Amino acid sequence: MILDSNIGRLEYLQDIDVTDNYFSGSISPEIVKLKQLGRLVVDNNLFKSIVPDEITQLINLKELWLSMNYFTGGIPENIGALKSLESFSMWENEDLTGHIPDSLYDLTMLEDLHLFRNSFSGSISTQIGRLTKLKTLTLAENNFTGTLPTELGLCQDLEFLRIEMTDIEGSAPKEVCDLTEKNLFSDD
Repeated sequence: MILDSNIGRLEYLQDIDVTDNYFSGSISPEIVKLKQLGRLVVDNNLFKSIVPDEITQLINLKELWLSMNYFTGGIPENIGALKSLESFSMWENEDLTGHIPDSLYDLTMLEDLHLFRNSFSGSISTQIGRLTKLKTLTLAENNFTGTLPTELGLCQDLEFLRIEMTDIEGSAPKEVCDLTEKNLFSDD
């Protein structure tokens, strides 16, 4: 475990980036002691555990990237406590399941949300319209159902949307189609 219980001793640490290593195990709950942490990036490792709820107490986080690992469980229910979060990436953790918690829609500073290539399910909430600073939304290759909510059209800065290989049905709402005039690009 690279982010073991000793990590809590580094209380003034502001940035952790251990991308592209072979680190495994889990992220210690002691990470909660890193009150100054603004960036936590553990992409492309071998972490295999649930994402500790303690991460949601790191209120200064602006970037949280947990992609290309083997995390299990789901998005922490209290993820919305990270009010400063601008970029959240959990793509390609195929054992991540469950729904998008309602608290995620409290992340009104969020610009980038990457959840593709997991096993998330449920519908996309109408509350997504609260993420008005969203520029990138990638939900592809999940088990999402329902339709794309018209409220997504409230995300006026949205530039990139990926929803392919889901069970989302129907046509894109007019409100979302209107965003194409503002440079909305879909890889589909």
